[in-house]
Amino acid sequence: MTAIAQQIDVRMKAKDLSIMSLEAKAGVKPHAVRNILTGKSKNPSAVNLQAIADVLGCSVKDLLTAPTVLQEEETQPSLEELLEAKHVNSSLMQECVSTIEDTLKKTRKTLTNVQFLTCVREVYIHSLQKTPQKVNKEFAEWFIDLMD
Repeated sequence: MTAIAQQIDVRMKAKDLSIMSLEAKAGVKPHAVRNILTGKSKNPSAVNLQAIADVLGCSVKDLLTAPTVLQEEETQPSLEELLEAKHVNSSLMQECVSTIEDTLKKTRKTLTNVQFLTCVREVYIHSLQKTPQKVNKEFAEWFIDLMD
């Protein structure tokens, strides 16, 4: 996944936006965002990127640069593989929830239940992708900061 696709994907999740709703709010053609996410659009227009960035509450530069918390490891399992795997690490899930709650207390930020569950899902999946599997507090803080 390209840096742009990663940024759009994670920021859409943080804002609880579907691909279609992002396209509609940004005023871009149908499938413009989907084509960026799937890699069909190799060189999206500056106008489209600006419209998408405006809806996601970031700059085009933010979309073009993958922060270190999103950089992938070389042998990372696919999202599908992670979701289909048997759940065996309850302590990792508990650590994710604790990290999120600690970050929310520290920042005095409140989330809806949907936002909280989205955070848990994204932080847990991100943690499963690490070797060894552990919670990345910087990623949790960064993801929470993206939420309204």
